Amino acid sequence: MTSTCMRTDSCRKCGMGLKIKQKCSICTEPIKFICKNCHFETDEQIHSMCRLVDMNYRPLMSEIA
Repeated sequence: MTSTCMRTDSCRKCGMGLKIKQKCSICTEPIKFICKNCHFETDEQIHSMCRLVDMNYRPLMSEIA
């Protein structure tokens, strides 16, 4: 499963560092962050393949190759 990593370096509101607030229940990659300073929360990043796995979707080999 390939996922693109969400940047975790700084808050868009105040510029301070972010920490992980939530991880994907399937691949355990971070999907939501919160600012250590102003508590601004980022939007949740949705992993489409993880969502399909969570719904018991079984992709065909041609879809994952």
